Amino acid sequence: MTMKLNSKIVQDLINTKLQVLDEKISAILKKWKVEVIDQFIEGAKSGKFEEAESDAIELQNLVSKREEIEKLYQST
Repeated sequence: MTMKLNSKIVQDLINTKLQVLDEKISAILKKWKVEVIDQFIEGAKSGKFEEAESDAIELQNLVSKREEIEKLYQST
């Protein structure tokens, strides 16, 4: 099934998804009182943040999704 979508609607949908991802990323960083993604990932790997493994994995997945969506946005 093929659908035609208005490019403005597509951009709005992408922006909304990016906002949701940003909010989730910010929530994880805020939970651990860290401002930089890489700083949190390194802290989780080194054991600085105990019990942070699942949040670190989730954060990496969110960042990956965000990068994919940003590429999609640039192609619209």
